[in-house]
Amino acid sequence: MLIRCSRCQALFSLQDGIASQQAAFQVECGRCLLVFEAHPVPPIRRIATPPPAAATPPPLRLVPTPPPAAAEPSLAAERHANPHEMVGLLKPRRPVVYRRPASFHNPLTPGGTVALAALAVVLLIAAWVLYKPRLPREVVQKAERARAEMLYDDDGSLEDAADLLGAAARAAPLEASLEADRGFVLLLRGSARRDLADRLEPLARTDAKAAADRETNLRESTRLLQEGVAAAKAAFDEAPRELASLRAMALAAALMAGNPQHYLDLAPRKDDPLLIYARSVAALAGGRGGEQQEHALSALAVVRQAEPRFLRAQVDAAEVALDRQELQASRQGLLKVLEENPKHERARALLILATR
Repeated sequence: MLIRCSRCQALFSLQDGIASQQAAFQVECGRCLLVFEAHPVPPIRRIATPPPAAATPPPLRLVPTPPPAAAEPSLAAERHANPHEMVGLLKPRRPVVYRRPASFHNPLTPGGTVALAALAVVLLIAAWVLYKPRLPREVVQKAERARAEMLYDDDGSLEDAADLLGAAARAAPLEASLEADRGFVLLLRGSARRDLADRLEPLARTDAKAAADRETNLRESTRLLQEGVAAAKAAFDEAPRELASLRAMALAAALMAGNPQHYLDLAPRKDDPLLIYARSVAALAGGRGGEQQEHALSALAVVRQAEPRFLRAQVDAAEVALDRQELQASRQGLLKVLEENPKHERARALLILATR
């Protein structure tokens, strides 16, 4: 049986036995302590002797019926944490650390620092190339005239070319290529003098004039080669990665029993005619056998095709043909050189040897 308090509206539940024994009884609310009279539903009357009157029972103290589960969860379903769990709950939580997305790269990491340094170097080089002060017009003209004189390859033309490049280098001391080209020309002139001295050696044994000419050529070749090597080294120390410096050092190493291959490999351009010529000299530096001669002739053919005005390549090819006893090919090559430059001393000397 359900009974509701008239004050606080608390709902109570009575056993059916109590409600059936009393027609009206007083109850006390367990929440607000109100004593009120409860009226149960009257039972079905039967014909029987009424029970003797009994004393009014004391009011029943009722405990409110817990509300349904849908309205409010039962306390019996709650779970209480044990002491160990409470300690875990009371531990301080880790602070939230903000993490950058994976696409974000910190430039100040070691790798980023190296990349920034490399980028700065590239930008400096680009700025130096783009904003490099141009050479004065007079210096450019002297350098162009010197390279044109070098192509004729006779002793006087090579001397004029060295003088022009020396004047240009003094006017533009920061341009290492001018000093490197000067060293290259001095090496060409010194090697031609030394070759003439070597060719005059058989005649010098019986001819006093030939002996005197040989001594002069030996003395001049030594001086010129020393000056050429010094100029090439000075330019290389100033600009070790520049093409002009590397080809001058390669020619110097080939003529002075050095290691020309090291400088040839470092050259930024492998198709430069003067660099290829230095390669041909390097091929003959280790000996004048058949294999060395073939390598030299292949390189000289490339030079003659790339720069046909460079008479040194034609003279060297004719000299290799003379050493191989190909006299007809040697004479034709030397005559062609003398047609283009009648003052070429070395071509005349080799022609005399090829006609004997």
